[in-house]
Amino acid sequence: MCNLRHMPEKSSTRDRMIAATARLLQRQGMAATGLADVLEASAAPRGSLYHHFPRGKDQLAAEAIRLSSARITRAIEAAMTGAPSLPAAIHAFAAFYESTLAASDFRDGCPVATTALEAAALGATEVEAACAEAFAAWQGPIASRLAADGHPPARAAELATLIIAALEGGLLLARAGRSVGPLATVASQLADLLSATIVSPSATLPTQ
Repeated sequence: MCNLRHMPEKSSTRDRMIAATARLLQRQGMAATGLADVLEASAAPRGSLYHHFPRGKDQLAAEAIRLSSARITRAIEAAMTGAPSLPAAIHAFAAFYESTLAASDFRDGCPVATTALEAAALGATEVEAACAEAFAAWQGPIASRLAADGHPPARAAELATLIIAALEGGLLLARAGRSVGPLATVASQLADLLSATIVSPSATLPTQ
């Protein structure tokens, strides 16, 4: 029989490093997050980094993105399945982002968006791939809800892309302006626009 008493310690060191990296990426981005910062924030012993992450910082950052992505995916799934309508679900997920901003005094934005921009500039392809996976994962539950409301799969996927892009932009404006106002505005406008498509799934979004 394996000695289970030693397994949590090994796992918790790796998990602490991933969680610490996720927090650092969300607050200060990839370039500003050094390996020494991760070791200090996670209270991990020196030498443990390459033991758990032989490909170094990029592997660690990619795992941190997956951790953050999973948390946000759960929030989206809860909003999409728990709200009585798609507009209500949009407002519910926006409220999740608003609470994150308020709790951090507007220091914590979207961990994936913040990192994606830097990863591309840094040539961190492993991290870029994790960011792309995250955005795709977020669109999935939204597209499923749209499909359940009667939208064809292709149209549901397009609208899911629109929703994520708009909310991510609203989050960025909210963080920059230190006000949840832009995010609330985006959520309200999305809800209004999408209400028309729910009534008639074949309809197109209004244009100016």
